[in-house]
Amino acid sequence: MNLSTEKTRFSQAEHATLLAAAQTALAEGMTQADMARQAEIAPATLNQYLKGKYPGDSDSVAAKLHKWNEARKKARAMQSRLPKAPVYQPLSGSQQIMARLHYARQAGRMVSICGAPGVSKTSTAVQYRHETPRVWLATMDPSTRGVNTCLVEILAAMGEPDAKGTPQALARRVLQRAAEADCLIIVDEAQHMSDQAVEQLRAINDKARAQGVRVGIALLGNQVAFNLVAHDGSRPAFAQVSSRMAQRLWIVGPEAADVERLAVAWAEANGEQMTAEAAAYAAEIASRPGGLRNVEMAMEAALIAAWGAGQRFDAGHLRWAFARLSGQ
Repeated sequence: MNLSTEKTRFSQAEHATLLAAAQTALAEGMTQADMARQAEIAPATLNQYLKGKYPGDSDSVAAKLHKWNEARKKARAMQSRLPKAPVYQPLSGSQQIMARLHYARQAGRMVSICGAPGVSKTSTAVQYRHETPRVWLATMDPSTRGVNTCLVEILAAMGEPDAKGTPQALARRVLQRAAEADCLIIVDEAQHMSDQAVEQLRAINDKARAQGVRVGIALLGNQVAFNLVAHDGSRPAFAQVSSRMAQRLWIVGPEAADVERLAVAWAEANGEQMTAEAAAYAAEIASRPGGLRNVEMAMEAALIAAWGAGQRFDAGHLRWAFARLSGQ
């Protein structure tokens, strides 16, 4: 039954169609609360409608539920056409990052891991958090620059959203949670942090060490983040943090072998083969700003283009995809 999204009146059969769609979604694991939020229907109203007991204008509820159902069908159709991302690839750059993260956690030290965009910093941190206990990943942005907001973001990563208090109270809470056992706090996009926020993390690390607990801290980010803890004495006022950086890693860009491995993984995960020409062009993509991230997005778009045309994936599709990605 093809219903217009502008419908305001619904027949008995159309109500039955919507109820069946809702029941299917619930059977697949969606909760009524999620459905109500997505359809912008009051939870109590949706509950009554699904039971056939809504005393008000059921057509007004059906209109919202119909729009939700149509949007859901379109989203599922799009999802079915999207290529599958490959499983995590332990690229050489990722292994270097993993080694620093593991060292920071095991030794309770501070490390900085920085580089150009698209060298697997974030994806590696996510993987390390996934496979290692007591690892928290807090991502900074312009709104978390200060000490308070930085600590609030870290506590949210620790499972305490919307924490409130003075900087001293928040820092004490972070230390209490961290000092329960050996752990690692990963701060991604660290370039957004103020000097004072970085100093606060140094103080937490120092206090944990004084208590005999290993609380590692890893700062991830770009060139700005790397310069936050200059190791050449150019920031003498910031010497306490700089002197506590046990290891620094700067990744200039992805290695050629990593680029090919990632591109091949995308092709093989979707039943395609990577030609030598396509692999060479993937390397060219990775050499531009955006690195491996651009390779992933271009591979995804290229596979969609190939399938849409009923063709096997090749370098031509990858060139087309990157041209669209780069606005050419």
